[in-house]
Amino acid sequence: MKIYFDGCSWTKGAELIQPQKKRYSRLICDDLGAEETNLALSGGSNDRIIRNLLVENNIEEYNLAIIQMTFPVRTEYHDKNWIRVNPSNDYSNWLHGLHGDIKGLGENFSDHNDFWKYWYMYITNKKFFDVKEKIHYETIKSYCASKGVPLIICSNNRWSKLKFDLVLTTDKNTRSKMGHPNIIGHQLIAKAMLDKI
Repeated sequence: MKIYFDGCSWTKGAELIQPQKKRYSRLICDDLGAEETNLALSGGSNDRIIRNLLVENNIEEYNLAIIQMTFPVRTEYHDKNWIRVNPSNDYSNWLHGLHGDIKGLGENFSDHNDFWKYWYMYITNKKFFDVKEKIHYETIKSYCASKGVPLIICSNNRWSKLKFDLVLTTDKNTRSKMGHPNIIGHQLIAKAMLDKI
């Protein structure tokens, strides 16, 4: 049995010591005797999850997909490599790997950071992100169904109005310093997912 996992830092196992051995994806695979493919990326976006699912990998090689959607405000763009855009409370942390001038956008923006600040402040809004999240959600579900691959779809976006199989949360006993699931949190997530399986 092969299981396909994707998501953000929660699925990657951020803040765990030895995440490859302690994260929920590994615990699930150990319990089922399955082969783990974990493509999660800290700060990753739902756009990246869709790209991985439809373009970069062949989901038909797997017996099960477990996909953890994340906050819809995140995105990515391509400039030689795929660059994460992850807005936070601090503008300086919005981009991972700022570089260069934006070609083709005229003189309004001197660099990528200026462009993304403008985009988040003046172009997007809550409705935009709610619709974007719904598009990603339906794409993941429909694509897995079209390929005959069972899916558990979850999210760490507790504000979402969508019907996920699981909404991942942490409380003071199950989270690490920066809010990611700790070892107990990963064990609880694994148990909940195994119950779904």
